[in-house]
Amino acid sequence: MRIYPEQLAQHLKQKIPACILIFGDEILFSLEALQQIKTSAKQQGYLEIFQFDMGVNFASDDIFNHFVSRSLFSEKKIILLTLPKTSKENTAFIREVTPLLNEDILLIIQGPKLNTQQMNSVWFKQLEKIGLFVATLAPNQQRFPQWIFQRLKSLQLEASNEVIEYLCVHFEGNLLGAKQEFEKLALIYPKQKLTLQQVEKNITTHCHFSIFQWVDSLLVGAQGRSLRILKQLQNEDTEILLLSATLSSEIQKLLKISYQKNTVALEQLLEQQQPKLWTAKKQILKKALTRLDTQRLEQLVQMSAQLEIAIKVENSPQSWLLLERICYAFI
Repeated sequence: MRIYPEQLAQHLKQKIPACILIFGDEILFSLEALQQIKTSAKQQGYLEIFQFDMGVNFASDDIFNHFVSRSLFSEKKIILLTLPKTSKENTAFIREVTPLLNEDILLIIQGPKLNTQQMNSVWFKQLEKIGLFVATLAPNQQRFPQWIFQRLKSLQLEASNEVIEYLCVHFEGNLLGAKQEFEKLALIYPKQKLTLQQVEKNITTHCHFSIFQWVDSLLVGAQGRSLRILKQLQNEDTEILLLSATLSSEIQKLLKISYQKNTVALEQLLEQQQPKLWTAKKQILKKALTRLDTQRLEQLVQMSAQLEIAIKVENSPQSWLLLERICYAFI
């Protein structure tokens, strides 16, 4: 069963399942989910924890022995497997030990976000069927204000929409930083309704964005946000060639789909993309293709080529300005 982090506590009040999967790229959610599981499991008698990394040359014999060794006098145990990336070797081993799960073992597997193909694989479906899958993904731009509101509420703090909007701008992409700063505010202003002045005076901003968040903001037409993210990436000394290449690849993908959508339905074209697109990504591309016609996309391809020449050939100091112009041209 797939659940979200905020639903985990309710499920753990019941009997601990045989297996819990924690996959996603939001570190805070993964850490908190793991701690919740360990605490609840301990209350239900799982007193030993054995942790293994399932990277290259993992200790398959040691892990296997923990699944088959049972004693009348041993305590229930947690077997925690960290899956840095899936491979034929480690997923085959997981399929091998899955039938060995019993009431004295809680298997926890944690790792980064999985793609659709990985979640449709045999090993994953078998374990999801008998246990819980906690999707520890960062809240999107629409859900982020609600996350902040709930996190402040849990600390017995209130905030106006103005304060929440300010916190969204300064903590998007860094939930660990947000957690630390919110806890600091709770110590300074216990059980209060926060004012903007209090927040501005006492928090240290920890905004962090990825290249993919920048590209997605361009695709949905959020010009102000895309420029703000670009400035942050520039301040973090992100390699401009990497930004240029990533954006150019996305524009060329859009142009190819735009040429085809006159003869094939857009939904069908998005469904045929390889690798398979997440539902959220399909919606983002659909917004971009609705807003940007073929002529505009051809213009963006030309601008991207000019930017690449400025970076690689001319080593132009104006490259960041050219990149900003591309951001403006996306509207």
